[in-house]
Amino acid sequence: MDELQPGRRVVVRYSLDPGDSHSTSDALGVVTTVDEAGVEIDTKRGPLRISRPQILLVHEVPPAPTRSGRTHEIVSAVDLRRISAAAWLPQDVSWLHVENLRNEGTESAADLSLLQKGWLLRSSDSATRRANSCLPVTDSGLGWEQSLDAVEEWYRTREKPSRIQIYSADDSSTLAPECEGLAPLLSARGYSPSEAVLLLTGATAEAAAGASAPAEAAAPGLAIDVADAPTPEHFAAWTSQRSPGDASGAAEAFRSLITADQPCEFVTAYAQHPDGSRSMVSAARVVERSKWGVITNLVTRPDLRRRGAGRSVVRAAAALLAQRGVRSYLVDIEASNEASLNLFGSLGAAMRHRSWYAERA
Repeated sequence: MDELQPGRRVVVRYSLDPGDSHSTSDALGVVTTVDEAGVEIDTKRGPLRISRPQILLVHEVPPAPTRSGRTHEIVSAVDLRRISAAAWLPQDVSWLHVENLRNEGTESAADLSLLQKGWLLRSSDSATRRANSCLPVTDSGLGWEQSLDAVEEWYRTREKPSRIQIYSADDSSTLAPECEGLAPLLSARGYSPSEAVLLLTGATAEAAAGASAPAEAAAPGLAIDVADAPTPEHFAAWTSQRSPGDASGAAEAFRSLITADQPCEFVTAYAQHPDGSRSMVSAARVVERSKWGVITNLVTRPDLRRRGAGRSVVRAAAALLAQRGVRSYLVDIEASNEASLNLFGSLGAAMRHRSWYAERA
């Protein structure tokens, strides 16, 4: 049952007695642990353990809304950060939580079967900040100062700088409760925040702007392609701005990171040439998580920007998601990237909150 993965919000129909399919009940909550014997779900009434023979049906559902309104406008900042993180996970991850520390030595620290709550620690040889930072999700049970000590030690053992992704609860600069206690500690220890990264959400149907299928989103002279794997041309475009001083293994780590999620698709706009050949103009990566679409790695050839290629790719990505019944999507964009902000804004997306990467100066 693919839906039974830690961190996912699901509805599980289960028999009250193993083998009896007539006496049933339903459980709604977030999967916290999965093993060969069964699953544990964090429900409103507390943790619930269900054995595998009891499970009759599993259905993944979107994160719980925080208020009434359109789907993409009513999910909390912490759930949006969970969704975004789930679409960009390196292999080296761990959850910093007091219960996991108690079990240290009995389970691998990088095993995602660990209780998925607390602070998410991520490390990769790639140069991407999201894959090399700690994300506070829920209370670690350790307190702010001890948690930060543990984060710094985790990165120290990997010979990497400690970096924390902090975020606001809304479109202001006020930190969300999940990380507000970090502000004075980070300042006292010499951390500095990066440029703000804005998380935008929107409705897939609105962003598709009338396209009922990806191909219908192509601007004149372009063709849209949807593939389940990127080409060398994609990687060349994504890594063209990499510093020559980057570690030699960074490119391979990036390659592994961008193809790790399944299902994961790549939407590309190609220019059609008179001789029958074609060349890539714009592309983006699309991942579905928790019934949300996550759009990442949008890139357009510098000499062909502002000609509708990027817009075609975003509309096609939205149409692809809408076809599958995914109603909402999110995208993270640096505050200085006015072109992308204007593009998504013109397709109905709105800023939900800000995040920053704090690291030692």
